[in-house]
Amino acid sequence: NGTHERVGFQSDLDADLTAPAPEGYEDVCAEQDLPEGEIKGFKISGNPVLLGRVGGQFYAIGGLCTHKQVLIEDGELDGWVVRCQRHDGGFDIRTGKAVRPPAVTAVPAYEVKVEGGRVLVSRRSS
Repeated sequence: NGTHERVGFQSDLDADLTAPAPEGYEDVCAEQDLPEGEIKGFKISGNPVLLGRVGGQFYAIGGLCTHKQVLIEDGELDGWVVRCQRHDGGFDIRTGKAVRPPAVTAVPAYEVKVEGGRVLVSRRSS
């Protein structure tokens, strides 16, 4: 009969139930949006970041190959190693360490949290 509209009632179905990300973190996706063994690129504070899921854990590293400065999100995840699609250089997704030439310089690593089914990535590398 419209009474709820007149008194300003709002259903939980109308509310945005997504909690804001904690200070210093960016909410990048839902946990189920990144399957095991997959990687996905994001921008965090204007920087390319690569998120991956290995062994049920989420890891984030810088998204630019240090060899030729190309995005590595189109590469592939081989165990713990993210392989750049351009020259096959590789980085350990847990640490960012360069582990496969021609890449010799590490990419930054970022802290990742999962809260309420959401994946949160630190805005600053560790």
